[in-house]
Amino acid sequence: MKRSRTPAPEPKDFEGLLLSGDAVPESFSRASGPFSFPPESLAVPRNPEDVRRLVSWARDEGRALVPRGAGTGMPGGNVGSGVVVDLAAHLGAIEEPDPAARTVRVQAGAIAADIVARVETAGLTFPALPSSARWCTIGGMIANNAAGARSFRYGAVRDGVEALDVVLADGTAATLSRSGAPPKLPPLEEQLEALSRPESTRDILFDWPRVRKNSSGYALDKYLTSGRLLDLLVGSEGTLALVTGATLRLLPHPAERALVPIRARNASDIAVLIRGATTVGASACEFFGRRFMEIAGLVDDAGIAPFTRDAEALFLVEVDGPHEDVEEKIAELEKVAASLGSPRGVARTPAERDRLWQIRHAASPIVARQAERGLISMQFIEDSVVPVERFPEYVEGVRRILDGHGMDAVIFGHAGDGNAHVNPLVDVRLGNWRSRVRAVLEETVALVSGLGGTLSGEHGDGRVRAPFLSAIWGERMVKRFHEVKAAFDPAGILNPGVILPLEGQDPLEGIGVRFPER
Repeated sequence: MKRSRTPAPEPKDFEGLLLSGDAVPESFSRASGPFSFPPESLAVPRNPEDVRRLVSWARDEGRALVPRGAGTGMPGGNVGSGVVVDLAAHLGAIEEPDPAARTVRVQAGAIAADIVARVETAGLTFPALPSSARWCTIGGMIANNAAGARSFRYGAVRDGVEALDVVLADGTAATLSRSGAPPKLPPLEEQLEALSRPESTRDILFDWPRVRKNSSGYALDKYLTSGRLLDLLVGSEGTLALVTGATLRLLPHPAERALVPIRARNASDIAVLIRGATTVGASACEFFGRRFMEIAGLVDDAGIAPFTRDAEALFLVEVDGPHEDVEEKIAELEKVAASLGSPRGVARTPAERDRLWQIRHAASPIVARQAERGLISMQFIEDSVVPVERFPEYVEGVRRILDGHGMDAVIFGHAGDGNAHVNPLVDVRLGNWRSRVRAVLEETVALVSGLGGTLSGEHGDGRVRAPFLSAIWGERMVKRFHEVKAAFDPAGILNPGVILPLEGQDPLEGIGVRFPER
């Protein structure tokens, strides 16, 4: 994608900042993933009305808009060659929580961790937090239908959204809620009517992948079940509307939490552990593969070694609730651990739990240091989700693919949801590294398709997965996705090339080598 050098005229009455060409900071060309696209322009709206003015201008001028929060997304949905819209700089307000209603109103640029800190003063929490909660914005989380460890029990972000403030592609500002009468949007309702016919609904729900969570495609399953446009917009990655704010549902902070480490020696153990965590109603069921533990140095750690010795994977299973319930769940998990020959261990205090949760972050700097050997972590197959019962098959299959191309990787993630994060370590000293990356990507797509999964459990399709949408969903479902896009955004100005690919779009366009900063 080439950067346009045509200066963008100012939107009428726009109060924010608009920069073009070389005046755009280089940081807006890239995000957390391995993709980079120099934008045409950068727009920094000062308020929701500015966002409305900007979208109306983009419609009239035929300019593509690329909405962006903190830039923590991986698959390239927050970078592009159009006008990048910085929704984080000025839209970060967090109102006081409403303890009676158990809700809080926030703007799209509010940081997830700041929201949690604010609502905890009222004894409430927002459980659907990704590991990037200290940096990511709620708008970005809504765009991707983000999830995290505790989504195993409490669901993804969609389950915690009560209302959305959005700007549609024609410049209309609207609030979409789960309660009360929906806003009147006649043209949109007419175009979506065909999807809601009984025969269409039956076909869509019958064809839908049987996965516990999903952030790929458009959430027609949720929309056709609830009848609320809100469910369709969550997870749409800024391709159907721009989110400016939200009302979030909150839950009481659990009285007690405990974390149980359990080792799995093989695929059979993994299946047993997932069933056990599901049976007790665990709040989280996380796993860390053998290579992850080796690179992070956990195998030799005195405190963790009993659980990682002879382990194919280390599981962390969290339970929460009243003290009696937590103790009962721990007892059941200890039975599961004993049946697998795993040592006994329970982390009850915040310090003990934090120490175990730090395992998730322990490998990051070590993985980054692999760059000294020419190995770069590239997240191009990092978010596939499959039916839970087929999760061990996916882990084994993706390892075979990586081994077949001589590629190392760390694998970890949300085993209870059938969702794995795979971080391949690519040897960029080899002249054919790009072709090897492409082969691994294409073979992984075939694997996921064969297992009945999708390519995104919580990060979205972005640009890298969009060209494979038909391989996963089939032509009939993709045709319906195109109908949704056409209904919301007939001019195609909202994040083009994300979720639905542009003609001839290369999934690896923009992929590059980024060496970690020292």
